[in-house]
Amino acid sequence: MGRRSSAHPRIKDVAERAAVSIGTVSRVLNDHQDVNTALRARVQSAIRELGYRPDARAQSFGRERSRIVGLVLCNGAGVNSVHALLLLGIEEYCAQSGYYLLFARHQYESDAEAGDLQLPGLMQARGLADCLIVTGTNYENFLEALDSIDLTYVTLANHVVLNQPRPPGKNQVRYNDLGGYAEATRYLIQLGHRHIWYIGDTSKPWYRNRHDGYVRAMTESGLEPRGQTIALADDAVENGHAAVAIIADQKLPMTAILAGSDGIAHGVREGLRQRGREVPHDVSLIGFQHQIEQSRISNLSSVCVDAVEVGRQLAKTAITRIESNGKDLPEVIVPTVLVKRGTCRPLRGEEHMVL
Repeated sequence: MGRRSSAHPRIKDVAERAAVSIGTVSRVLNDHQDVNTALRARVQSAIRELGYRPDARAQSFGRERSRIVGLVLCNGAGVNSVHALLLLGIEEYCAQSGYYLLFARHQYESDAEAGDLQLPGLMQARGLADCLIVTGTNYENFLEALDSIDLTYVTLANHVVLNQPRPPGKNQVRYNDLGGYAEATRYLIQLGHRHIWYIGDTSKPWYRNRHDGYVRAMTESGLEPRGQTIALADDAVENGHAAVAIIADQKLPMTAILAGSDGIAHGVREGLRQRGREVPHDVSLIGFQHQIEQSRISNLSSVCVDAVEVGRQLAKTAITRIESNGKDLPEVIVPTVLVKRGTCRPLRGEEHMVL
């Protein structure tokens, strides 16, 4: 048994002895059920060793909230239009609910050990934020690091890269791009298309989800899935352009394309145009967009998701976790919508469209 402190021990001393946060000590003192067994045992052991006697103020600590939600954008070069839409929805819901929002960016290595990761300052300042919303591109090691220090957080599931599946439906928001691409594929099949291609780098989970939806619908209809699923360029537009060139060089039949993003779709359209083919007269084309409203600069038919609503749902899930003292919540799924804007047309019976 460890030596008892001669001075009156504080809650901070207990936290240091148990190697946990002050918040975790507070939750143990207040008998919250969201502390795992091992952490609870460490805290209780430290309390006994130090002879700690909690006072009313210390016990009330665990019931107080900062009313701050933290938003961490991971592994992004900057804040792009999608992040801006998510941020808008998150900030809007937080403001309506009487919560403040703190924002931070963070970069980390995807192959580092979880215990070696340097966490952002927003996470190191324990108790600053009641719950974290984790967006950007995230990997299993980072989530393991958050779990190991008993942080309350929610994630945008579409952008999490996992080596193996985590427990489904837990503290995350997902937009249904898999279902949206299955719907878009069925729509093209209804228009008479059979030679439908998917273009998108399936090493990235968001492109893989969309490819899975495409494959599902093709298989259900007895059609052969065809895809260019290895990135030929880092830039989405260039990748779409290069993918069309590969298909054209092989002289493979193609009457419709599902692009994994609007950037890929723009590259596909330009690549087709350079080869004397026009959308939709020669090839029907569907992309993906993070907003549903009609774009004034593009008439691209797209699988669309309301990214502002995704942000709202992330904030709602975070605040619900806060107000339920960290209770695990089921996954929230935001639907997608196929918005038809004029880049698809029925296939004429005599057209084979071999490029």
